[in-house]
Amino acid sequence: MSEQRHENRRPSSDGLGELLKAWRERLDPSRIPGIDTTRRRLKPGLTQAEVAALTSVSISWYRTLETGGQRQFSDDFLQKLVMTLRLDETERALLFQMAVGYTPAPVTLATDTSVDEHMQDLLDQMLPHPAYISNLSWDIVAHNRPQESWFPWLPYEPNMMRWAFLYPEAQEQLVNWLEDWARPFLAQIHYALGMHPKSEGLLKLRDDILAGNPAAAQLWEERRTQVHPDGNVRRFKLPHHGGEVVSVRIMAMAPMSNPDLRFIVLKRL
Repeated sequence: MSEQRHENRRPSSDGLGELLKAWRERLDPSRIPGIDTTRRRLKPGLTQAEVAALTSVSISWYRTLETGGQRQFSDDFLQKLVMTLRLDETERALLFQMAVGYTPAPVTLATDTSVDEHMQDLLDQMLPHPAYISNLSWDIVAHNRPQESWFPWLPYEPNMMRWAFLYPEAQEQLVNWLEDWARPFLAQIHYALGMHPKSEGLLKLRDDILAGNPAAAQLWEERRTQVHPDGNVRRFKLPHHGGEVVSVRIMAMAPMSNPDLRFIVLKRL
């Protein structure tokens, strides 16, 4: 997603605020990482404060949006709303049309000709462990079914690094986000850029992350490097399994036909 901003071209009477409220109130809080489900709720769904936190805006900003106030929207903010509110492709198109006056291209997985039916079959053989293949810029180009269950953000953001740094939900799902995930991820990006300094995909990924996450911008100055996470043990919450925390060993491989691809298996311990 670009950082392009648009002025709200439609009047508040078009009902954007009412639509956002309806989408917010239909959600099941127990299926979203980082949401406190122990307290008593007077209304169904998420609160305005919870949606604001998950989209990186203030509660007053979001409250004004739902009550019909004029706002300016970035594509990145709207895409965070799409994931937070769990909108399908039709609802996503409607949100963008009402907010900024155009319909965005559908979110799709990147493609790579090196990933054929045999590679997909190998991914599927990794069951019950989640497994995926990402390209040089960490776009996920193929995955197996458990990956969809463990990482329900895939239909909204098919890039591992962008999700980890630009969506607040990631900091809840990735346990010990700063030390176990953010630092190693940035070290991997540093290494990849060192090996491929002219890669437009990597350069844009770096710039988007550093512009969108202040903590990442600080960590970037440490200049750490790491080739891959093979063998690392990390923890995360399973959003569709009651917030269960699991430990996995990351198994990282690369096909000989395209060593820039990453074949990752999350072996549950």
